[in-house]
Amino acid sequence: MAIPYTFVSLLDVLGYKNKINDDRHNGKEDFKQKLESALSVLNGINETEISYQAISDTIIVSTHPSTPFPDFLRTLVRVHRSFLKNGLFIRGGISFAPHFKSGSLTYSHALPIAYEIEQKQAIYPRIVIDKNIIEMMKLGEKLEAAIIEINDEKLICKENGIYFLNIVGESSAECYYLAKSIYNSEKSFLEGNEHELAKHRWLQNLIVALSGATLTPYMDGVEIFYPSVLA
Repeated sequence: MAIPYTFVSLLDVLGYKNKINDDRHNGKEDFKQKLESALSVLNGINETEISYQAISDTIIVSTHPSTPFPDFLRTLVRVHRSFLKNGLFIRGGISFAPHFKSGSLTYSHALPIAYEIEQKQAIYPRIVIDKNIIEMMKLGEKLEAAIIEINDEKLICKENGIYFLNIVGESSAECYYLAKSIYNSEKSFLEGNEHELAKHRWLQNLIVALSGATLTPYMDGVEIFYPSVLA
């Protein structure tokens, strides 16, 4: 029997290693508790339609072949926001390819594709959608029936040829304060760390842009440096 094509998302918890080390050095399980709390958003899902597994810093979410694609996207929006509520960033990729899971066995063509998207395209705290899936959102293609829902709910964003999930939606104020809180809690760590700061700045700019200019940036901008004259 041929393995069915399935929508699969591979998500990565950003900063996993550092947060594990913090728990180990402090003799606490704060990060573990945050992970459990963030993943609890999936406790009530119908696993005959959408299933998931979490291993270390990786979360795999997959659909049943008959599950509507917009339902899958909405689930991932809830997951992303749940991690934000727990002070964590995630990024990931979404693919559509053969995927089989039974018990502890997973055999998948979709996972390597989603992993490559997560590694090479996501970069920031976002979930990027494979362009092959975008091509399926045309008249006469597999996802034609999903077009109206996706458009009405503004589920997908586009920037620089990259398509990604709109995690902000109608909750720009909530996302703004969650992202701002994470930034403030990591501000000392971010000083001089341009690679990590870029993730915060990208998310800030996304939220501000999708708010319709009702929100203003919370991160410090460029300023002129005036050396003090020592006596």
